[in-house]
Amino acid sequence: MTMLDDLDARLAGMSPEELALLEEELRAKLWAKRWGRWTPYPWQVAPEHIETLGWWLQLGGRGTGKTDGCARYMVEHVNGPPCDPRLRGGHRMAIIAPTQGDAVEACVNGPSGLKGHDPRVMLRTTAGGTFARWPSGAEAKLFGAHSPDDVERLRAGGNRCLVWMEEAAAMRRLGAAITHSEMGLRIGPNPHYIASTTPKPRTELIELTQRGDVTITRGRTRDAHHLPQEQRDKLIMKYQGTRMEAQELDGKLIENIEGALWNRTRLDATRVGAAPPMVRIVVAIDPAAKGGDESDEMGIIVAGLGQQYIPDRNGFARQHGYVLDDLSGRMSPEQCMRKAAQAYHAWGADLVVAEVNNGGDWIGTTLRQIDPTVNYDTVTASRGKLTRAEPVAAVFDQLAAHVVNSLPDLEEQLTTWVPGEGDSPDRLDAMVWALTKLMLAPAGNLAAVA
Repeated sequence: MTMLDDLDARLAGMSPEELALLEEELRAKLWAKRWGRWTPYPWQVAPEHIETLGWWLQLGGRGTGKTDGCARYMVEHVNGPPCDPRLRGGHRMAIIAPTQGDAVEACVNGPSGLKGHDPRVMLRTTAGGTFARWPSGAEAKLFGAHSPDDVERLRAGGNRCLVWMEEAAAMRRLGAAITHSEMGLRIGPNPHYIASTTPKPRTELIELTQRGDVTITRGRTRDAHHLPQEQRDKLIMKYQGTRMEAQELDGKLIENIEGALWNRTRLDATRVGAAPPMVRIVVAIDPAAKGGDESDEMGIIVAGLGQQYIPDRNGFARQHGYVLDDLSGRMSPEQCMRKAAQAYHAWGADLVVAEVNNGGDWIGTTLRQIDPTVNYDTVTASRGKLTRAEPVAAVFDQLAAHVVNSLPDLEEQLTTWVPGEGDSPDRLDAMVWALTKLMLAPAGNLAAVA
């Protein structure tokens, strides 16, 4: 008789109750073995206690496993005591990311997401939304924080016992996400937040770090030994010696950078929650040199000129400028022009304007092939970047230009670029072209353009 035959015989002789107990023991051993494989960094270890409506905030450099730490915590939370025994599975949670797609990819399906720690997690989309669900019935509803529709979904998002905010500093509507999710944190005796983010100079994030009920752990890229050495070396090479090193490698929150033309305080002073009626709207493009490819970032900014005449900081009545949207990203020339044309129609814009230095002549040809109905114009930089940017920065200083809601990636470039240092800031450049076209060129300030 073989070992397998002997095992079959022993199993055949067991009662249904004994078989069920054996299955449960084997399942528990398999789970314990899998669970024990994970070795956390010190900054991925949650505090022993998080206050009610308080936070555990992971601030980390690139590649430090911030998402991994929060996913582990949420799985552990699900497998712990029920927050409300009346609920199936005992837990109703929320995951909020910059977009709902980010929540799906990074927080659930990705290698550092929930499935990486608990393969039983299933992603389900129903009429009520998209959920990560466990066999027990516990669930986490997935939200974005990008559009007004996202805010409305959060407003009606239901009650939760735990909220995970992924890449919080990159959320376009971070303030609204915090406000509306907190209103629903009311299940169980200890509802609270966990959050993971690379720090950026966001007012909401700075305020969180100053609260007494927020526990912060911080990870450095240099110490992320689970990350392959080659990847660490390239990240360190990219940021070492720059003004962004402390933020991108060490997870430190930098509020203002000396020498930058914009700072967080000034942007917050000019920020508005909604744009007034516009008299003119432009879509500005700062292209990658010579057309680029999907690995090059293209700057695409939508800005408008307000209809009303409003006093500026000096008391002069003038039309104010509004930065409405940031559609920049890594894309091919065709994708860039398609996105610009879509923005032109979606915003009811009057003009697409693009810089044609460094081989930008491809823009007009590509744009007309995609949509010949777009009204298109070019600008050519005849002066240096500082000369172009300073007049626009001055308009912000006069409180006559405004960021509508929040545009985190653009604002990061504005508050971290120091003239004469670093890479060409594509989003910043596109914004400068847009506001120059709307506010400076009509007034005779042609220093920035040929």
